Amino acid sequence: MNALKSIVLGFIAGAIAAATAQEAISWIFVHYWTGWNAVPWSTEPVPSLLVPTLELPWIVGTTLTGGLWGALFGLILGWKPQGMMTIRGAILGLFGPGLISAFIVIPYLAHKSSPLLEGNLNVSEIVPILCITAGFGAVAAWLYGLFSWGRLP
Repeated sequence: MNALKSIVLGFIAGAIAAATAQEAISWIFVHYWTGWNAVPWSTEPVPSLLVPTLELPWIVGTTLTGGLWGALFGLILGWKPQGMMTIRGAILGLFGPGLISAFIVIPYLAHKSSPLLEGNLNVSEIVPILCITAGFGAVAAWLYGLFSWGRLP
């Protein structure tokens, strides 16, 4: 039962973190960083990478994906999280959604080149992605600690 609770609370924490913190950091980069052109809180429908016939608004897809990452974070962090949750979450966000997903899996599924693996590193894409995923992970882990432990971690 503790694993199921970790998955559910992690999903909720990840969905909230994706809809708030991730999009807020993206908004900061849109307004204060040259080269970042993602529209935060966009409701424009985009096709799914796994099911191309399914189109969801960007924010819905981002929230669902954040929830799935949050569920995985919940399993990794355990049912009784203790310690520095924001730092642990930022590290998980850098490696999971950042390096593995954004730079390897998504470019592979979309049949595009990765900004990290190109011969010419594209810093205007790499820095925002790493900051956004670290911020997402920090907020998701913090919320997970709050939801599962009942106090601020």
